[in-house]
Amino acid sequence: MSAGRISGAVRDVRGAPVSGARVFLTAGPVPLPDIAAVTGDDGRFVLAAPAPGAYTVACAGETGSGSEAEVRVDGGEVEVALTAG
Repeated sequence: MSAGRISGAVRDVRGAPVSGARVFLTAGPVPLPDIAAVTGDDGRFVLAAPAPGAYTVACAGETGSGSEAEVRVDGGEVEVALTAG
């Protein structure tokens, strides 16, 4: 059971969706599994948040470069936008 979901999209610097980017949690209120979501053709992803609290979400594109964002999950779904090269 999860406390909520973190969803969003990964786009490149021009705003185009990035397919095949890895999106993962790097920090959270509890120990995190070493898993990643992979974006679809539309650049979208969904991750389960195992407990309420603050999380750092990061992404990596084909070149390995990417961004990260901090979000707070208190149930429901949180939307985040990330950028990858």
